[in-house]
Amino acid sequence: MAGWEFLGASFTGVALAFAALGLAVFSGFTSSRGFPPGQRVLLIAIRSLAVLLAVIAVMRPARHTDLTRIKRAPLAVVIDDSASMGLGQNPLSASALDWLGKNESGLSELEPWYAVERFTLGDPPPALPKEAKFGPEGFAKQESPLSATLLGVARSRPGIAGIILLTDGRENRARDTEPPDISIPVYPVGLSGGDVRDVWIEGVDTPPVAFIRTPAEVRVRIGLSGLKPGKTSLSLYEGSTLLESTQVELKEGINEAKVVFGPKRTGRKAYRLELSPVPGEDSAENNSAQFSVGVIRDKTRVLLVAGTPTWDVKFLRDRFNADPSVDLITFLILRTPRDLSMVPESELSLIPFPTQELFEKELHTFDAVIYANFDYGPYAPPQYLENIVKFVREDGGGFAMLGGDRSFGLGGYEGTKLTEILPVELGGALGGSLLRYGPFRPRLTKAGSAHPIFQWDPDPEKNRELWNSLPELDGQNWSLRASGGGVVLAENPQAQNEYGPMPLIVIGEYGEGRTMAVLTDSLWRWKLPYAARGGDEAVYRDFWSSSLRWLMHDPDMELLRLLAPVSTLREGNGLTLRARVLDAEYQPAAGAEVTGKLTGEKGESFELVFSEEAPGEYVAKEIPLKARGIYRVEAQAKKGAMVLGRDELAFPVGPASPEPQRVGLDKEYLEKLAKKSGGRVLRGDEEGLFKALREDGEKRLEVVGKKVEEPWANWMVMLLALSLFALDWTLRRLYE
Repeated sequence: MAGWEFLGASFTGVALAFAALGLAVFSGFTSSRGFPPGQRVLLIAIRSLAVLLAVIAVMRPARHTDLTRIKRAPLAVVIDDSASMGLGQNPLSASALDWLGKNESGLSELEPWYAVERFTLGDPPPALPKEAKFGPEGFAKQESPLSATLLGVARSRPGIAGIILLTDGRENRARDTEPPDISIPVYPVGLSGGDVRDVWIEGVDTPPVAFIRTPAEVRVRIGLSGLKPGKTSLSLYEGSTLLESTQVELKEGINEAKVVFGPKRTGRKAYRLELSPVPGEDSAENNSAQFSVGVIRDKTRVLLVAGTPTWDVKFLRDRFNADPSVDLITFLILRTPRDLSMVPESELSLIPFPTQELFEKELHTFDAVIYANFDYGPYAPPQYLENIVKFVREDGGGFAMLGGDRSFGLGGYEGTKLTEILPVELGGALGGSLLRYGPFRPRLTKAGSAHPIFQWDPDPEKNRELWNSLPELDGQNWSLRASGGGVVLAENPQAQNEYGPMPLIVIGEYGEGRTMAVLTDSLWRWKLPYAARGGDEAVYRDFWSSSLRWLMHDPDMELLRLLAPVSTLREGNGLTLRARVLDAEYQPAAGAEVTGKLTGEKGESFELVFSEEAPGEYVAKEIPLKARGIYRVEAQAKKGAMVLGRDELAFPVGPASPEPQRVGLDKEYLEKLAKKSGGRVLRGDEEGLFKALREDGEKRLEVVGKKVEEPWANWMVMLLALSLFALDWTLRRLYE
């Protein structure tokens, strides 16, 4: 832009200049009176011109011209260099390279208006040198941080005009599959090719938590591309165990399926989904997916079967019914098949004992089964006892048997399948000695003193006082000793056999489940009679709460807890496992020996040795995870000869890269990205964008300075003005 200005001008100066010019004209007019008209006009003109030149010399008129340049805005070309771009019969990478080759000259022509840069995917995104050549071998990156790349380019290049994007639109790092919020226009290029023949697991939606023995639903998104619609099987595994399998009808695009399963144990569990391979598909690596979910209890469902109404049964029912976390189902035998009836069966109000329904159909829905003085013989065939054994060993259920005149040996259980999971041996009793009558004071064993079932007070001394203050019990069933796997927690020192004091309260672990034997029906004395003499009735409550929690594998009752990995693990990552260890008094255990084993899905195993970081805190040396799949950790903590606890943990390890999981061009994602950012999807042969960019660039001028030129030298104008003043004076003298 050009124009004129007065370098010596100010408001006052301009006013004085015009005043001087007017005064010169006026004085020339008045001082030339009496001269002939021709002389008078000449004198006025000379004086006015002299004053005008003097004013010009003082005000310094100058011509100025703006100096401008084109403001070059950044323009980015982002190349998706992930491995998924090179998959398929006609890979998208070839189309991307073809576009770059055809439009290299067009990009170069934009250089006067734009600073064109090329980037590949990354966080932060790496810029490619101008001289760098990009070929088919460059598409090898094992991740696609698409969102992070776009946002990184926008942040690092202020004022960027736009981003031209060469990608398949397969974002596999961000949790959100929606395009990022970006305030600059993005122009995805509609690449050709990328056609695949594949079936893959697109994603898995799991519940936040699952409840034990309650159906949990997993929704699976399955993609089909380039293959004939049809059926395939979707299977769910826990380790090598098949949990569920279903047939899935697949059509072109994304299909939804669901798998329903019932977890049997609490804790963090890991599962694997497998799609059966479809003939002709390009890749089977994306036919599986792993996930983990925390399994907790909603309510503990307990089945109580009592052979006769007793005080023990009454107080046990009251205890569980008062606990909102327990769903108690009770069957109380009030009439046996041996009882004589004076009226027809149809007139009796008592319902028959539903043995078949309970022990065949509904058994798996319970968390624990309690036999309280119950003799099975009159009500159930022996195979129902086999169902109880399977319920414990395979389903991880809890089982407890309480004493009485119809229980243990007196209930006919000696020699049955149930003895496989009973933690006591029933044989060896002399005739008439299956039930011992009379009061006795039980004694805790060393294991019982340390077990959480009997930890009623955090203070060991107070806990001991509570135990010693309990009233005597009355009556005990015969048992020889603890069976294999059984641990005696309490015993009767007043009843001896060849193995020592007779066991009273015994626990054991069998397969996946746990069992408990209470060889008396007088524990109710720890409730009402004890409270009546001033004792704490909470002892009875806490005993059964702790017993039930122990039977249910409650993690909070375990002295050893393995801590689950906090992040997603992939093949090639290192795993560092941590453990929390408590002693028998539930205090951080210092100096414990913690060992374990890590087992992979294919049978590979690693020994784990934990070192102590702080009291109760232990960490194992990092182990590289060399293969994908489900890994299982089993650990044990000991202090001296005493085993503090055991724990197990399962977690999934995904493939080294999620790249093979999703292939092909995601047109829907690219359309959303372009619309959201204010750009548009470009055709592969489109040149309209370059034309629009050039037109926009030509309008982008920046004033960087100003050129000022004074057309007349100031001293020459002033000299001319003085000469005219001198001429005016001379002519006036001559004319006078």
